Amino acid sequence: MSRMSCFGAVFVLLAAVTGVAGCGGPKASPTREPSANRAASHPVVHLGADGRTLIPGGPPLPFHVSVGGVTPAQAGHRYLAVYVGTVADRLQVREDKGWRDARLSWTNEQDDNGEFVAQVPLSQGGKERTRIDLRLFAADQQNEYENNLPRASYDLVSAEIAQDGRDPAIHPTSAAARLRLPVDATHLTVTVPDILKAAPGGPAVEWSVRVRNSAGERTRSGLRIEVALAAGALDASVQHVRWSIDHGGRWEDLTGRTYTGTDVFALKPGASRTVRVRIALPVGPAPPSSDGVGAVLSASVAAPWWPSDPDQPSGVTIDPLSTNILTDPTAG
Repeated sequence: MSRMSCFGAVFVLLAAVTGVAGCGGPKASPTREPSANRAASHPVVHLGADGRTLIPGGPPLPFHVSVGGVTPAQAGHRYLAVYVGTVADRLQVREDKGWRDARLSWTNEQDDNGEFVAQVPLSQGGKERTRIDLRLFAADQQNEYENNLPRASYDLVSAEIAQDGRDPAIHPTSAAARLRLPVDATHLTVTVPDILKAAPGGPAVEWSVRVRNSAGERTRSGLRIEVALAAGALDASVQHVRWSIDHGGRWEDLTGRTYTGTDVFALKPGASRTVRVRIALPVGPAPPSSDGVGAVLSASVAAPWWPSDPDQPSGVTIDPLSTNILTDPTAG
C-alpha cells in the first residue's frame, strides 16, 4: 500500500468517527441548560400538600408553592398571588424566624363568588424563593346537608406570579396553578327541629338546639349559642309570643324580646350541649301572608374571629339554622 493510500485510509476512518459523533450519540456533547433569560420568560408554579383534610375551626393545614424560572433580579419586583376560598380565616407564610400572617384581601366586594388573595414577595434577603411554605386556617361554616350528613365540599387554592406594584386580579387566570383541598365541615355541628306545630292560645311547645364538637381532637372554647325569634309574616310583631329559655333547670321568660344568648362555654371532642326553649303562640290565626307560620326560631354558634393561639384556632360564627312554628288548631 502506498503512503498516499495509508493517509487516505486514515482520513476516511477519522471522517467516519467524526460523522458518528455528530449524529447525536448519547455521549456526543453535554446537555445545554436553558439560559436564565429564556427560563425566566416561562415561570413555573406548582402547588402541593400532604393530602390532609381542611377542618373549619380546626388545626391549620400546611401546603407549599414551588416556583421556577425566575431570576434573582426578576424576583425582586415580582410576588406570588395566593388565592383561597371564602372559608379562609387566616393565612400564614413561613419565614426565617417562624410563621407570620399574610394579609388577606377580598378581591371583589360586589361578587359573592370572589376570593381572598394574599401577596407574598418572591425575594427574601436578596435571593429568589424557590419554595414557599404556607398554612391555612379555615373558619367554621355550615354546609348544605343531604340525608342529615354534610355534603362533600372542597376549597380551592390557586397561585400565580404577578408584577409588584399591581393589584391582583379579581380571579386567578386559567393558567394559574390550582390545588383542591377537601373540607371536613363536621367539626362543629348544629341541629334544630325541622318544624314544630303549636295551637294558637294553646300550651307551649318545646324547641331545642344542639351543638356538638363532632370531629378533630381539640377542645373548642369561647363558644356561645345565640337564639333569635322572628314573626312568621313580614312586619308582624312577636310582642305577644310567649317564649322562655332553660338555664340549668330555671326557665327565664323572654316575652317581648327577639334575641337571647347563652353563657360562654367549651366543648371537648365528641361533647355536645343542648339548649331548650319553650314557645307559645298567641290567640288568633296567623296572618294570611305568613302561610300558616306563627313564628320562626333560629340558632347560631358564635366564637372569636381571630384565634388567640395560632395552633388552636376557635373559629367564627356559623350561619343560623331556623325552625318554622306552624299554627295548628289540632296541636293543643
